[in-house]
Amino acid sequence: MPVHSYAPSAMPGENIFGQSFVPVTDTNCWIYTYAWNPERPLTQAERDAYNAGNGVISEVDDNYVPLRNKKNDYLIDRKLQKTKSYTGIKGVSEQDAAVQDSQGPIADRNREHLGPTDLGILHFRKTVMDAARALQQGEAPPHLKHQDRYTVRSGACVTNKAKDLSAVMIERFGDVAGFVGRPRIAAAG
Repeated sequence: MPVHSYAPSAMPGENIFGQSFVPVTDTNCWIYTYAWNPERPLTQAERDAYNAGNGVISEVDDNYVPLRNKKNDYLIDRKLQKTKSYTGIKGVSEQDAAVQDSQGPIADRNREHLGPTDLGILHFRKTVMDAARALQQGEAPPHLKHQDRYTVRSGACVTNKAKDLSAVMIERFGDVAGFVGRPRIAAAG
């Protein structure tokens, strides 16, 4: 706490990417980006591609700073922007960073208009603020007592719409709720 992490869904056999945003100051954070495959080790070719900046993984210098960043205008390629890419910026993370950096170091949330689909954002902010206030009073974040709840991973699959969700979850993850590392639970019915 407070670390914001996410890992988008992947189909069976595909590599899964994730990012964790760890605050360093009020206006800066470290972003840890990672890839793994739950079914096999990454190949050397995959590792080499990630080191060169592939997928959501930025190509970085010796200090782990992305080569395409705000200081060099993300090395925007205007020809690429005109012909193939709306942003002209190579790399998913670099495109995301350009959008985030354009908001300034601290966004004015008073002008923000969140809708029903932003409920997760509201809950996350409340969780972080409540934990920060409790920590000021000497209380550890309550989440530390429930670390076992964070063994869920994302995943995607394509299946027949007639198939029961519980059966799909057990087939895909080995657990009806998507928890990793639990014994397999047989589907009911």
